[in-house]
Formats: sequence, C-alpha cells, structure tokens
Amino acid sequence: MISVCLPTRGLVFTEVEEALSNNFEGKYDYKIYRSFNLPIPDCQNELVEKALNDGATRIFFVEEDVVLPENTLNKLILADADIACLDYGVEGWSCVTRAKKDNEILWCGLGATLIKREVFDVLEKPYFRQDRLLLLNDWPEVKWVDAGEKERYGGQDIYFCCMARDKGFKIVQIPGEARHLKLDKLGQPGVNKGLHEISQKPPITKHQIL
Repeated sequence: MISVCLPTRGLVFTEVEEALSNNFEGKYDYKIYRSFNLPIPDCQNELVEKALNDGATRIFFVEEDVVLPENTLNKLILADADIACLDYGVEGWSCVTRAKKDNEILWCGLGATLIKREVFDVLEKPYFRQDRLLLLNDWPEVKWVDAGEKERYGGQDIYFCCMARDKGFKIVQIPGEARHLKLDKLGQPGVNKGLHEISQKPPITKHQIL
C-alpha cells in the first residue's frame, strides 16, 4: 500500500488535491494521512509513524503547495529507487543538490518524493530533524552542529537524506518539474468575495552543486 503523507501547516491548495487524485486514477491501493496543528518536522515524523503502523510499503510525501504533473506517481514507482523524487523550484533554485565529483544526489526536497519502507526500517528516530544544521564549509566532510533554541523552518529534508545516504540508500530523480504554489493574500469578505490570491513560485533556473 502507498501511504500519502500530506503534512500541512493548515492549508492545502485545491490544485494539489486534484493533481494528487488524478495521479492515482484508481491504479493503486493508497491512503492519505494529514497532519493537524503540528509544526515541521513533527508533522512529517507523526505521519510516517502512522503510515508504517498501518503497513505502508511506500511513503509518498506530497507537500501542501506542490502540484504534481500527470503520471508523476507512476514514474516514481517505475524508478524503483530507495528514494525517488520530482524536483520543484524554491526562489528559482532546484530542490535537488548534487555532488560535483560524480553527480550523485546528496539530498532532495520532500515536496514530491516516494520512499520505500525499508529506508525507515533502518533509520533511527526521529527520521526528520531541523535542530541539527549541516555545515558546508568543510564539505565533503559531514559536520553537524546544534541549531540552538532559535525557531527554524526547513532543513528536515537535508537531515533525512543525509542519514539515508549514510546507510547506503540512493536517491533518484525523475525527469520533469512540479509546480510550486504560494499564497499571496488571504480572501477577505467584502473585499474580494473571500477568494484567496494564489500564484506560482518561479520555476527552476539555478542548480545546487557541491
């Protein structure tokens, strides 16, 4: 069974839900898990625990603002990788970071990522953390430092991918790019009929290579 983990900060775009539904097209046995009132990375950890306890064989992470192109899920499954991802842009940057030496994927975003259960069976908990920062000054030597008590956003995907690669798992990227949406303004009664203003973040123009 494919367990769709949809971590949300309180809002899921309808285009995301529609694209997700279209990707399954009645072909696969699946269940959607949603988080409520949990920050990152607690929402990812909780959803994975629920899915694994229900017997999931694959975890399919789809973020609340990432619109999957048609047939994305099928391509991710056919990749038959420990971790298979589809890229998407963040401020024009790719979410996939590769090694200059051999082009190996070092880490990827979790916006559209299919992960085999075996990965979680091997990794220590918590699977996702953002209280540990990866220092890149001495790369390729991996050094982690305590992020401290300051509130942080992001980094849980880097931590997860580094831990998975350390255990010998590989990350594969499928061709294509998902659309990445953003909420520009909440709908206001009496102003714009309550319609939210939603736009698309810039597509990928820059790639991260270490």
